[in-house]
Amino acid sequence: MIQVKIYDERVTNIYYGETLIEGFIRIDSIPSPEEIPGKIPVMYYRNGAIVYEYEDAPEATEDGTETPPVPMDYGEMVNGLIRRKYTLSEELAILRQRDTKAEEFEAYNAYAESCKEKARELERVFNEQRTN
Repeated sequence: MIQVKIYDERVTNIYYGETLIEGFIRIDSIPSPEEIPGKIPVMYYRNGAIVYEYEDAPEATEDGTETPPVPMDYGEMVNGLIRRKYTLSEELAILRQRDTKAEEFEAYNAYAESCKEKARELERVFNEQRTN
């Protein structure tokens, strides 16, 4: 079973599991986004289906790293950090095959958890800087 959490039509969380989660919407499947050079797919839920809009990818700096966008919210930060290692297509493939490729899923999940921790820290620092 797949469930998604929506904020202002934007998908902010995806849950794969049998437990019904309050505030999440149950869906049948998640389509793969198009691979468009220089663009990042952003997932939305509209008219009962998942759709994508494509935003400009961050530009690379001289050292080859991406310039992070100004932090908007926790979910966007986590997603941005995960995208540094996994494309959306790669992430969806890992999640679909979590029962058959347990080691790959565990590595992905550990990375995602570290991204959540990093996003919390970035959000804390960003908020401190804004208030000072």
